[in-house]
Amino acid sequence: MKLIGFCFVLVLFHSLLFAFPYYVEPSILEEVQHYEGLYEKYPTNNKIQFDLAMSYAYSGQILSGWTTLKTLPKSYAVEVVADYNKKMIQDPVQWKYPFKAAFGYFFIGEKIKAIELFQRVLQIDPNQYWAYGFIALVYGEMGDAKNAIKFCKKGLSIEPNATGIHFLLAEAYRKDKKYYKAFKHFLKAGRLQAKD
Repeated sequence: MKLIGFCFVLVLFHSLLFAFPYYVEPSILEEVQHYEGLYEKYPTNNKIQFDLAMSYAYSGQILSGWTTLKTLPKSYAVEVVADYNKKMIQDPVQWKYPFKAAFGYFFIGEKIKAIELFQRVLQIDPNQYWAYGFIALVYGEMGDAKNAIKFCKKGLSIEPNATGIHFLLAEAYRKDKKYYKAFKHFLKAGRLQAKD
């Protein structure tokens, strides 16, 4: 239920999460377009919906990713875990497989396993700053604001303009009752949004 509350807050600040004042690899943007096209043709296909949500997630379009994910049945998470665990064995250097498996584990309630898989993403691609952001999100869901802050800062050290991570950091500071710091990062996210 905490995630639902958090996502409600995200909806309030949705305009902060659609901008790209940070670098997004062209291949990821192409992937988003590819899955959006498939989704238009097959809007009820769970795999296409999930892959679209993931491409949104690692492009930083957090609200779009969450909106797409919440249309999937929770039971689909078990299939995600099985599918991407196999793919991780077949191709252990593709960072997207543990990224996607982490979400499957998150939705079946295995948050520590989700964190471990996001950390595997970082072993494969140490510059995948959204993995830091999602580790922070999971820690925030677990009520661990200190670790959420720590991982947001790590992500921002790689990409200081990651609007969504500034928002996550503001939320973590708010939960930690550090309101000035929270306000500062909400403002930073707003300024980044205004640049787009």
